[in-house]
Amino acid sequence: MANSSPDSEKYNPSTFWVAPARNFRTSARLHLQHLLFQNTLGYLLEPNVQNSTSSTTQLKVADLGCGNGVWLSDLDRELSSKGISAELDGYDVNPVNFPASSHLPQSMTLKKLDVLARPLPEEMIGTYDIVHVRAFVSIIVNSNLTPLLSTALALLKPGGWLQWEESRADTYFIESPSPEISTSACDTIAQILQAGGKARGTTFAFLGELDRHVKEHKFENVHMQLANTRKQDWKAWTEDYLMVWEELAVFFPPKANQPQALVTRESWVDLFKRAVNETEQGVVVHHGKIVTVVGRKAM
Repeated sequence: MANSSPDSEKYNPSTFWVAPARNFRTSARLHLQHLLFQNTLGYLLEPNVQNSTSSTTQLKVADLGCGNGVWLSDLDRELSSKGISAELDGYDVNPVNFPASSHLPQSMTLKKLDVLARPLPEEMIGTYDIVHVRAFVSIIVNSNLTPLLSTALALLKPGGWLQWEESRADTYFIESPSPEISTSACDTIAQILQAGGKARGTTFAFLGELDRHVKEHKFENVHMQLANTRKQDWKAWTEDYLMVWEELAVFFPPKANQPQALVTRESWVDLFKRAVNETEQGVVVHHGKIVTVVGRKAM
């Protein structure tokens, strides 16, 4: 992306997700994203995790980067239907999307916390049966998974499970319903984002070997699965990404300030409008697969 100026922002994963703009639109996008993950995966708890915990009557679960808590809300319903008593804790650096506590299930608590900061609260250490992570890749720089995986390992009880799910953000599929309908604007946006990510050290290449990384951080019984996104969901995935792309204009300088910039705010807005037009003609944007990795802390 273009260099920052007084009138443009520089992407910083430690501050972007606490900005005021991450408001009801982001929460709505997170609800859509959750629906799409569930349509693709078909489970809340990965089968190895579910089978390992099926005989328990009590579970303590942490959801890192929980957003609006929608995954935990659904998990409460599933566990309640099985007679499992649960303590469900969601942690996020930005509480703006948290529902009011009076609207949450009694088992569920949402708390503001930077889960990558140190030290972690002592009362959290070694207390969870399951640590869940989803859609966290934009926070990871230079493929350094140690901060996140060390947090998960620290929070888990001996024998507890990590469950981590991500879209294959290292690949973009942009498809037109017919040769007559152009994908040029969507293609250009994908190229700009990939180039900007590479410049920041965010390439997502580690997703192809996520199981190896989890094993290297001392997790056992590691399993990785790839699930294909459903063709009938591709329009919804496209709309999810459009909501993200729309927010990115602030990262490009106004033409009046940096006329030499490869991408100005005005050119991005124009490019985004053309991309929307392409999608209205049936063009879809998706990552193709979701990867799930689970691993167990040693007993």
